[in-house]
Amino acid sequence: MPMKNSVTWNAMINGYCSQSKKSNDCAFEALLLFKDMLVDVCGVKPTDTTMVCVLSASSQLSVFESGACVHGYIEKKIYMPENDLFVGTGLVDMYSKCGCLDSALSIFRRMRDKNVLTWTAMVTGLAIHGRGKEAIRLLDLMRVCDVKPNAVTFTSLFSACCHAGLVKEGLSLFDNMKSKWDLEPNIHHYGCIVDLLGRAGHLNEAYEFIMRMPVRPDAILWRSLLSACNVHDDVVMGEKVGKILLQLQPESISEDLTGTSEDYVALSNVYASAGRWQKVESLRKEMKVRRIENEPGYSLVQTTKNTLDGL
Repeated sequence: MPMKNSVTWNAMINGYCSQSKKSNDCAFEALLLFKDMLVDVCGVKPTDTTMVCVLSASSQLSVFESGACVHGYIEKKIYMPENDLFVGTGLVDMYSKCGCLDSALSIFRRMRDKNVLTWTAMVTGLAIHGRGKEAIRLLDLMRVCDVKPNAVTFTSLFSACCHAGLVKEGLSLFDNMKSKWDLEPNIHHYGCIVDLLGRAGHLNEAYEFIMRMPVRPDAILWRSLLSACNVHDDVVMGEKVGKILLQLQPESISEDLTGTSEDYVALSNVYASAGRWQKVESLRKEMKVRRIENEPGYSLVQTTKNTLDGL
C-alpha cells in the first residue's frame, strides 16, 4: 500500500496482538510494525488504540525495556497516560507482567477512572508476585468503588491465595462468589480451589470437594490433585486419583492421547516414591501395549531484541 493511515497500521498491529498461536512471535512482529510506523514516510502518528495494542505486545513478551520505551513515548509524544482508561490499564498490566509491581501500583493509584479490567489487571499483578492479602483487599475496595468483579477477577484472586497459602481466605472467596457477587463458579474456579487445597496438603478435602462439584470434573482437576499427592507423598490418595485419570483415557490408540503419557508417568512417580516397583513396571508395560510414548522434556531459552531503540 503506497498510503497508510492510522487505521491501517492499527488493524495490522492489533491483528498480530490478537493471535493465540505463536503469540510471542506475533507480539514481536507487532513491535516491529510499531517501529516501522514511527519511521513511515506518510508521517502517520500513533493513536491511543495503537499504544494499547503495543502495550499488549510488550505484556505478552514480558520485556521491560520495550514496555518502558513505549511508556516513555506515550509520556513524551501523546498525553498523560493515567488520564486514559485503556492506556492506563495497559500500563498496569505491562508493568505487572514485567515484574515491576511498584510501577504498576503507582500508575494504578494515579488513574482517575478504573473499570473492572483495570482492577483485574492489578489483582493479577499482585497475585503473580505472591502478595495475596493485598489482592484480597483490592476486592473490598472494588465494592467501595461500586465496581463488580468478573470471573477473571476471581480466577486471579484464587491464584493469589494459592501462591500465598491463604486457604481460609480462598475458600471464603469461593463461598462468596454466588452469595455476595452473584457470580456462578466455572470449571476454572473449581480447579483453583483444588489447587489451593492440594498445595496446602489438604488432599482429602480436595478429593471431597471434587466429588461434590455440580459440574463434571475434567482431567486437569484430577491431574492437579495427583500432582499434590506426589508432592505430599500420599500414595493411597495418589493411587485412587491416578486410577480415575487412567479411566478417563481414550480407548482407541488412534484418538488424541495428549496428556495420556503424563498421567501414566505421574502415577508411576507416586508408586516409585513408595518403593512399589512392581506397580511401576506394570504401568510401563501397559504404556507399551497401548503404544504410549513418554515425550522427553526440553529447555527453551528465547531472547528478544529490543526493537524500540531511539524512541
